[in-house]
Order: sequence, then C-alpha cells, then structure tokens
Amino acid sequence: MNTFNIFLDTAPGQPYDYFELVQHNFLGRGIMNPSTLIIGAYIVYLLISVNLTIWVARTLHKRGAIFLVDAFHGNTELAASVNHLLVVGFYLINIGFVSLALKSNAQITTARDAIEMLSDKLGWVLLILGGMHFFNLFVFSRIRSRSRYQVPPPPPVAPDAILRVAPAR
Repeated sequence: MNTFNIFLDTAPGQPYDYFELVQHNFLGRGIMNPSTLIIGAYIVYLLISVNLTIWVARTLHKRGAIFLVDAFHGNTELAASVNHLLVVGFYLINIGFVSLALKSNAQITTARDAIEMLSDKLGWVLLILGGMHFFNLFVFSRIRSRSRYQVPPPPPVAPDAILRVAPAR
C-alpha cells in the first residue's frame, strides 16, 4: 500500500492536477466547451463583418465622389457633403444589421457547428453589403442622370454669324 498514491486520489484540486490533464485550462473547464466556442464565433463574426462594412463604405466614399461631382456640375462641396451623408447611412444600416444578426439560437457543441454558424452569418452580411452597394450605385446613377436632364446641353456648333431677319410686311 502506497500512502502517497492514496493522498493523490483523495485530495483533488491540487495544482499538479491541472498539469496532469492536457484538456483542462487553469480554470478547470475544458477549452473547447460550447460557451467558449460561441463567444469565439461571435468575436470572429463581429471582427470580419465590421471590417467588411468599413472597407465597402470607404470604397463607396472614394469612388462615388467622382460621380457626385459630375452629378452636381462640379460643386465639390455639395458632392462631398452628400457623399458623407450616404456613407453615414450605409454605416448605420449595415452595422445595425450586423448587431441584430449577432443573436443565435443555434446549439453549438463542436468547432464545426461554430464554423457553420459563422459562415451562415457572414454570408448574410455579405449579401446585405452587396445589396447596399448596388443600392448606392443606383442612387448615384439616378442623381447623375437626373442632373443631366436639368441642364440644357451646349449647342453642337458655336455660333459664328448673325442672321439678320427682315421685318414682316
């Protein structure tokens, strides 16, 4: 009979117990439990979707400025103001959707479940971002086409003579 062995079996919670089992972290819970999987998936989802939203908004702001300057007949100050308002609206709608879509009722028990939930959520975010991108392009094109109809086009040939008309008799 080994008294040292009995002492190890009857006194759990000693610091050496944590080093014997590789599956346990320092808090004594498993590393791959469902709560850490879902929290990790939420963090990855937020990081990817917010960064995608920022990237698309910056691209729209940068590239859309040219269309707005043309639509507002060279008035760069007005074009910059409208461009900024469009980007703010884009941020509000997309970040709002990302935060509303964060909630999930899925039962996450494995890393595979977490990855599948993450890909589902990111797929919806990408579809919404694509839809908002095309909506902004539609708005830009409508503003641009409407402004072209309001300004009379320049004459095809510059006048070079005056036609004198005799008074009617």
